[in-house]
Amino acid sequence: MVNYLINEKTIAIRKVNKKTIIYDVDNIRVINKNIKNLLNINCNFYGSSLDGRINSAKKILNIKYRVPFLLDELNNIILIPLNSIRDNHCLYLIQNKIINYEMDQHLLKVICCNKHIFYLKTSKYSFEKLLINSFKLNNHLKCLKLKNIV
Repeated sequence: MVNYLINEKTIAIRKVNKKTIIYDVDNIRVINKNIKNLLNINCNFYGSSLDGRINSAKKILNIKYRVPFLLDELNNIILIPLNSIRDNHCLYLIQNKIINYEMDQHLLKVICCNKHIFYLKTSKYSFEKLLINSFKLNNHLKCLKLKNIV
């Protein structure tokens, strides 16, 4: 059973111990399901598995860690992991919901479309690398789609 379907209103997903917090345009929800299980159920709903999505993105991007992955092709939902899914406070941002980011003292301030702000313990360079990988994945998938049309 899907406790929450990640959709075009979803902004971010955060693991807090064994629960998952969903940030969307309208509100914030707490789901009593671990994040990996929730992501896998959502991937299954959209036609694959979490491991399948991540392994595909790894091959496309030729990277091994913090791999962005496409969840829903129709709504162009690409999740960007900010840290390991094993971390008790891991966070996934939805690529097309990020408006801006800047350093604020020693934290990276990420501003999303509903003006929700996430403060991250990461460098601007590291975050930009994650963003670039998500854009590469998106462009690769768009090119594949165009090849099938022509």
